[in-house]
Amino acid sequence: MRLLKRWQKKRAGRELQLRIDHCRRTIADVKKALRTEELRPELAVPFRRLGAALARVDVSQLDERELEKIETATNKLLSEFRSLYLQGKLKNIHNGLLH
Repeated sequence: MRLLKRWQKKRAGRELQLRIDHCRRTIADVKKALRTEELRPELAVPFRRLGAALARVDVSQLDERELEKIETATNKLLSEFRSLYLQGKLKNIHNGLLH
């Protein structure tokens, strides 16, 4: 039984790590795209702050609820750029497959 609990805890930790890594990559992709766009520099500030905060996150200290807050913040920040994208002022930042 202890072996199963250890395995479950390790698996949960890997899943949290993958999710936080996805948030980090998303922020990095957006920062990179913003550097190539002719947008006001202050639009990149929230992404720099979020990226710096995510770099300091210790996944071993996170729980599901805290990670959901990080994902929500990332999604909210991305939604702020939706109007720019819809107006054609911001290019698609993802060149790969959509899923």
